[in-house]
Amino acid sequence: MWNLIGAGAWVLLLIYLVFVVMNVRSRHLKMVVMNQPRLRVVALDVLESLVFVAALYGMAWVTWLRPIDYTSSTMVRVNYEYHPLILQSDGEKAYYATVASGNGKQPVRYFTYWTANTRNKTNSRQADISSGSQPLSVRASAYPWKNKQLTKLDATTEKAFVATMTAHYRKTFLNGLGMHVGHLAERFDLIRIPNDTMIKVLPLNAEN
Repeated sequence: MWNLIGAGAWVLLLIYLVFVVMNVRSRHLKMVVMNQPRLRVVALDVLESLVFVAALYGMAWVTWLRPIDYTSSTMVRVNYEYHPLILQSDGEKAYYATVASGNGKQPVRYFTYWTANTRNKTNSRQADISSGSQPLSVRASAYPWKNKQLTKLDATTEKAFVATMTAHYRKTFLNGLGMHVGHLAERFDLIRIPNDTMIKVLPLNAEN
């Protein structure tokens, strides 16, 4: 329901565009027929066009360009899930996660990890692996986390867990204007492992 605000705004903007085009055409015809001052007609054309451009930019910003503030409780609702990682083995190596490099055309890594007999796949745009002394990796630190909970999990799972943060847009006027209410704003997986030896790195284009 809230997203109808944005849909209605886009419809009004389209109607205004049609109005501007017809109004400009009508004024120019009158200018020729009635020999009206050209400066006044052009000034009105520019004014109406500027209003449309400003409104278009405003709608584009709130729909596509508006940055997400994950610390704003009025903009997004943030939830967390935590699951222990399940150790895997290929007969030669024990590991908690595999890392593949895709097709080599883009610098994206594909991660696979296991939780409670479930195989999970994600990529480096939406996840990161932490294997240092601190639970958070550099990339993951850009998002809000419950640091005390991560520290506790470090101790109880022997540094082998995945923490998933999801953020959904709340019911606000701006979110409705951008037609985002209820939609997923971001998901990020923090894959925590004891050290780098617990990662299985697959060669380029290898099947995972």
